[in-house]
Amino acid sequence: MSIQLEPVRGMRDILPPDSEGISALIREFQRVAELYGYRYVIPPTVELFKLFAIKSGPEISKSMYVFSDKAGREVCLRPEFTASIARIYLKYFRAEPKPIKIYYVGSAFRYEEPQFARYREFIQAGVEFIGDSSIYSDLEQLLLLRDYYSKINLKDYTIKLGSVDILRTLLSSWGVPEKVQDEIIHYLDKKLVDEVYKILNEYPSADKSFIEELISFRAEDSAKLTEFSRSMKFNGKIKEAIDRLAKILDAARKLGIRAYVDLGFARGLAYYTGFIFEVQTPLINVSIGGGGRYDTLISLYGGPKTPGTGFSIGIDRTYIALKQAGIKVGGTMKRCMLIASIEDYSYIDRAASKLRSLGVAVDVRLAPIVKLGDLIGQASRKNYDYVVIIGDREYKEGKLAIKNLSTKEQVIIEVDSLEVLP
Repeated sequence: MSIQLEPVRGMRDILPPDSEGISALIREFQRVAELYGYRYVIPPTVELFKLFAIKSGPEISKSMYVFSDKAGREVCLRPEFTASIARIYLKYFRAEPKPIKIYYVGSAFRYEEPQFARYREFIQAGVEFIGDSSIYSDLEQLLLLRDYYSKINLKDYTIKLGSVDILRTLLSSWGVPEKVQDEIIHYLDKKLVDEVYKILNEYPSADKSFIEELISFRAEDSAKLTEFSRSMKFNGKIKEAIDRLAKILDAARKLGIRAYVDLGFARGLAYYTGFIFEVQTPLINVSIGGGGRYDTLISLYGGPKTPGTGFSIGIDRTYIALKQAGIKVGGTMKRCMLIASIEDYSYIDRAASKLRSLGVAVDVRLAPIVKLGDLIGQASRKNYDYVVIIGDREYKEGKLAIKNLSTKEQVIIEVDSLEVLP
């Protein structure tokens, strides 16, 4: 019986060296997140559908993998992580002193049309900062990303800032219901402005010129943003949101973060309530990360009103961007093939363990000495860094023969004296 060898459409087999590069990006993210005081949680892949249906927004709701389990429960493959973290917070952390700082890494699933850098299963890493409404908690998201990108040598990126609060306050003043606001935000996220205007035509008090002003406004200077706020006849709540955004922009740029404000910017997730951002790079034509503030999500799930902010990055997209820039990630561990023609497994293990203690990956092959040339050729084709040989002579003398496949240098050295490889 033969089976289809291609993975399901939109899914991938990730093989070396790509799998090694992605793994390296994940390890570095975990390290940076922990340096900022975030602690690791692992949510389940399958969650109740209702968890995400409450406030995920039109885009996520339409693209979720939803099914009934054997007990008849309506469940889904998680499309993102923030809702799961909110549930985890309410179950395990709500009584702990605030703030709670959590990070996660894992696969998420959306049934979207596959295209370059967009898959139906993708890897996200992110953080959630729950219980703090300060500007610093928003700013820390950008600082963590700054340090992470520095560690992985990604330099060509900018961070676009916005505020959902500005748009929602404006729409609420025109009598636009929250569900319709979610739809408008979805269309703005997709740059479908004509669809936004069609909806607003149904609301007599809506002034489309305000939307046009927001969509067209961009600034790298907080003073320009403040001046714009003064020039427009916005209400007090909108002015407060713009002033907060101006402070974040000013602080971010002073801290070495390449950021700008786009007041027409929206994100499709409907639980955002204020500050939002997105990471852009010219290396690929989709964002590689984003996040924002969600101050009502915890209360929507039955908890007390609790502020929160966070972000997620696409590990796959970040890896693609680095490849486009010619930046190598992963694969830094030296590799060697240890070829032994003896049958003293204790001695072979002693030699292999010594090499591994030096951070070298060891592939042990037991073969007669006549196969030595074939195996060295195989090691070379597989891009190993070294070949280590244990024949009868090396065994009797307690030594190893080590050949550097790049320089062709070869040395004979005692196992216990081995400290560095040639």
